[in-house]
Amino acid sequence: MLTDLEHNLERIANGVAAQWGIYVKFLADGAEVCIKADTPMDTMSVIKIPVLVELFRQVDALQTEHKRFGTGVLSTLDDGSSLTLRDAAMLMIIQSDNSATDLCFDAVGGPEVVNACMRSLGLTQIQATGTCFNWFRAMATEMDPTYARLSPGELFRRGNPALPPLEAALIRERFHFDGKHPFGLSSARAMGRLLEMIYRAECASDQSCAEMLRILRLQQFRTRIPKYLFGTTTPHKTGDFGPFIANDVGFVEPYQRTPVIVCFFNRHHRGIWANLEDAVARMSEKVWEYALRGEN
Repeated sequence: MLTDLEHNLERIANGVAAQWGIYVKFLADGAEVCIKADTPMDTMSVIKIPVLVELFRQVDALQTEHKRFGTGVLSTLDDGSSLTLRDAAMLMIIQSDNSATDLCFDAVGGPEVVNACMRSLGLTQIQATGTCFNWFRAMATEMDPTYARLSPGELFRRGNPALPPLEAALIRERFHFDGKHPFGLSSARAMGRLLEMIYRAECASDQSCAEMLRILRLQQFRTRIPKYLFGTTTPHKTGDFGPFIANDVGFVEPYQRTPVIVCFFNRHHRGIWANLEDAVARMSEKVWEYALRGEN
């Protein structure tokens, strides 16, 4: 029964010291499991999915081209290298590269354009609160107020202020628990609805939505939703701020069965981060087992 699945997810969630927002939807029949699914949560890098959606919508409308960026865009590129906007979008999702994300933000017109896109889709709870640079500079400024004046290039060259590890850890903890600088905001249900729009090609062209799903399937970080799953593909996107947040949202796609949307948001975790990640993985496994039994 669906209530058994809900109880299993609650049991796992209660096993770690964290707050949760959980949304599961079986696309075969629309059955849902909702655990504080409408609570606004810090998305961390999950907000990169809305950026991806707006990017492809602009490509559909011929407002943005897959143009090339020159040397020095990403720290991992050799001198003389260049990449396309499609490359940047890929890196933004599968490696969660923040430089690539800010290139995509710049290409679409900034966070407010992404937010306007979400509002046009009826997803008012999804909000891009700023660029990746904005967030990292805000955290660095908590450690050293002079960082508030740094440009992106200056912040990259300097890195975070050199503080004793314990002092830096305490500042990171305060930065998270104060909640003044979320990386992005969304409820689990709203992000699940956006994923469903991608699946049903309701937020962009058929071709663009298929490409977004393909990119999500190439995700490189596999310690959460896919960890315990076999015989299934898992288009998904993580969002991290260890040890406080280990988000993951996406699809569980059991072989020859209709996909299931899974959105696991968490925050305010205290303890070993690997345990938080594993809680997400075990919840995903419970959803997968339920889907395989055909009870949906």
